[in-house]
Amino acid sequence: MRRASGKIESGIWITAMLGFIGISVVTYFFLEGRKDSFRGLEKLDALAYSDSAKSFQGGTYFMEGELDEVLRTEPGLGKLVSIGASSSKGVIPIPVLVPESLQSFNLQRGQLLKIKVRGVEKGLLRAEKITKSP
Repeated sequence: MRRASGKIESGIWITAMLGFIGISVVTYFFLEGRKDSFRGLEKLDALAYSDSAKSFQGGTYFMEGELDEVLRTEPGLGKLVSIGASSSKGVIPIPVLVPESLQSFNLQRGQLLKIKVRGVEKGLLRAEKITKSP
């Protein structure tokens, strides 16, 4: 008499391997999505912002650029910085308020930064997340 257990064991192995591969793929995409917290944000159009900053009020955007200079520091409020953002007409300076809570590293001229910004009153952009660009 033959044993039917050989087919059952191979079926279990195939199911286990497919389950492992599925979990691995889901974990990879979950971790990759968490790495890029700027994913899904609209990129700030520097040229449009320079033409009409108030139209960006209330929106959340992603921008990257080089820190040109620290324009002003207000204790308790943060730093107003100028970020050089690329556009079709060259680099455009964009003012961004960086709250003290986001200043986990020293902001220095020439740093390349990735910033999540929200348009606040009178067209000012306020940083909500900021990281150094590699």
